[in-house]
Amino acid sequence: MLTVGQTPLGHLAGRVVGPSGQGLERITVVESTGRFSTLTSADGRFSLDQLPLAEYTLITRSLGHQEQRRTVVLSADDPNVTVNFTLQPSSNALQEVEVLGRKETTYKSDYSFVGTRTATALINVPQSVSTVTKELIEDRQAYRLTETVKNVAGVAQYSHYDDFTIRGFRNGYESGFRLLNGLRSGFSYGNAFTQAPLTVNLERVEVLKGPGAALFGDINPGGTINMVTKKPLDVARKALTFSTGSFNTTRATADFTGPLNEQKNVLYRFNAGYEKTNTFRDVNDTKSLMLAPTVTFLVSDKTTLNAELVYTHNDGYLDRGLPIKSNDLYAVPRSFTLSQPSDYFRTTTYYLNASLNHKFTDWLSFNASYLDFTYNENLSEHRTLNSYDNSDASKPRNSVMNLRYFDRRAEEYTKNLSAYLVLNRNTGSLAHKVVVGADYIRFNTDKESAMFESRQRLATSVANGVVSQRVVPLQFDLNSPSYEIRDPSTYIRRPTPAFFIDYINSIYHTTGLYAQDQIEVTPRLGLLLGARYELFADERDYGDGSTNIQQTKFLPRAGLTYALRENLNYFASYSAGFRPLRPELIRFPERYGRSEAFSPETSYQLETGLKGEFFDKALFATVAAYQIERRNQLVNTGSLTAAGAAIYRQNQARSRGVEVELTGNILPNFSLNANYAFNHTEVTKADLAAEQGQPLANAPQNSGGLWTKYTFLAPALRGLGLAVGGNFVTRRRFENQVEPLEGGPAEWAYWPGYAVADVALFYTVNRFNFHVNVNNLFDTYYFVGGYDYFRASPGAPRNFMVTLGYSF
Repeated sequence: MLTVGQTPLGHLAGRVVGPSGQGLERITVVESTGRFSTLTSADGRFSLDQLPLAEYTLITRSLGHQEQRRTVVLSADDPNVTVNFTLQPSSNALQEVEVLGRKETTYKSDYSFVGTRTATALINVPQSVSTVTKELIEDRQAYRLTETVKNVAGVAQYSHYDDFTIRGFRNGYESGFRLLNGLRSGFSYGNAFTQAPLTVNLERVEVLKGPGAALFGDINPGGTINMVTKKPLDVARKALTFSTGSFNTTRATADFTGPLNEQKNVLYRFNAGYEKTNTFRDVNDTKSLMLAPTVTFLVSDKTTLNAELVYTHNDGYLDRGLPIKSNDLYAVPRSFTLSQPSDYFRTTTYYLNASLNHKFTDWLSFNASYLDFTYNENLSEHRTLNSYDNSDASKPRNSVMNLRYFDRRAEEYTKNLSAYLVLNRNTGSLAHKVVVGADYIRFNTDKESAMFESRQRLATSVANGVVSQRVVPLQFDLNSPSYEIRDPSTYIRRPTPAFFIDYINSIYHTTGLYAQDQIEVTPRLGLLLGARYELFADERDYGDGSTNIQQTKFLPRAGLTYALRENLNYFASYSAGFRPLRPELIRFPERYGRSEAFSPETSYQLETGLKGEFFDKALFATVAAYQIERRNQLVNTGSLTAAGAAIYRQNQARSRGVEVELTGNILPNFSLNANYAFNHTEVTKADLAAEQGQPLANAPQNSGGLWTKYTFLAPALRGLGLAVGGNFVTRRRFENQVEPLEGGPAEWAYWPGYAVADVALFYTVNRFNFHVNVNNLFDTYYFVGGYDYFRASPGAPRNFMVTLGYSF
């Protein structure tokens, strides 16, 4: 009963649930004026007390679910009102630039931006897209990008660098770029390809199969690798891990995220990782550090900003691979190396990535992204000259390797600006999602970059009191290895080679104009039509009046999806590819072993298949068949000119294959990632006659991978989990021909196929989790790839990693 002068008050309560009726935790329920707000509890319930009697509009807000509104009236007759909400997942579908974090915690990712530049369900993208989520990365303890590829159909390592084979075609060095959030990074290009990126701050790794040129420009025909970084969440989550393992490895990571204010319109995420390891390779101790802060500003319900700054430093050795003695792949241990204790390889990468999404109306939005990427290296190394010295008949053939010494200081800059509009409108019965935009990319090197190269040294000797000096080649006897602190002051310096002068004068930029329309013809039938015009040019002054070499290309793309059932889509697509050449290969072909200019690469892919979602949409499956043709593929022969530049050749090649992938959950406590790929490649036209009809280098005909994780539900075993997996790869051709030990013409050799088994044990109690990973359980001696007998890439022997994690 109210007393005189007391203002009557009311009460609002209710529950927020998902489509299946489960309560949703930490959903914001706010009154439209902002005066009253609360968060839902673990079972989805909320309560607002002490409210003046009046009309209220309640709004639910969540990054992972669609917004809902309810208007209610508190009156003297009805002061206590119950309001319930049923929210549908948004799958971040309102983002056209990915600035908000992913809340799902499974091996399956429901959507992707890499296939269409807008958030699109994977089942509706008319091209194969494979995804490795952070959950799978963490369960497999994959610290570098190279360790994730075993979970993707049709992707294998080309070498131990940031260097892959995708659907038969090399993707690394000069034949593929790593995208960061859809923008071109400095990873896997130029000098940076010798070091694989860390996964510490990655939300997922995506592979768009086939040419992605209509969206991203000059892209490898086999596929495009996009690294999506972790974005802030509107809920507080913090996690720390500490690891120790084989090869004297210690590691620690941190992942903190949440809101910075009560309004939850300023969100943050901070990722950090540190590792110190000796690796399984001799003279190859490595330390790495990554710091990655990110902030998201929800400026209004129409405007969102995101900015991240990432710093990575590596201090170790540049591992050029395993030298092969006397043509016997297993003649030396996997740890054997040419590196010397005085060598070092110190790299620093840092980049700023910023993005903006602004909605003008419900049907028109503007999106812009910027990436400023810097790669810096400080290198001192002894490496192979890609030849043996067989002049001493007393020593076994191919056991004394000629060396070259590099001392290099270099810095590279890659800058991106991407802007596009997204328009959602109908024309009659057709629903359109139109993307129109432009990209600008610029790459250049620091003019102060420098290199010292030597292949000989002065050897001092004393005989009968007389000091004399003679010039001797730098060499390494594989039967009598020597590891010592070397004195480069005795090395004979060679003139700065022309290829390095070309490198430090590299300035190029490319502009792409593109348009794309995703058309919903009927509820079952969807079409995708797109095209891009690419204009590539350099800015170098060649000293003869020619200051600009342009390469242009029109790049079409088309695809369709048809829903055979609610959870099963048929798809088919055509996509074109183009990769311009470094201008010096056109302007100075003689420096690279050719009398006439090299030709730009072109390609296309035809693909068809099925995509489906099963087990209540918890498991995603893809079956795809494809054909890719590539013209004017640039191939490093492994040989060097007298000046030390790589000699190249070109060929034409075709790749045909079938892939199968399963990713997600069969049961809530049974996770699965399985893949198989059959890939037949053939060189159809070659500068080198012996290459005609050969499979492409490092392209296995059969490959596959498996990772299954089962968590026990029985009370006595609750919290315990077991994972079993592995991968296999069949034999692969060397990149370069090798000479038989007994003499005779050069021939093609093959890396043998292999199968590797991995296991892991997990235990979770309260906020603690503990797990042990054992990789290469049966200690198989295998090669992930390589180039020839001078540079083989062995896989790691049996190794383990023990991790303790705490979440709060």
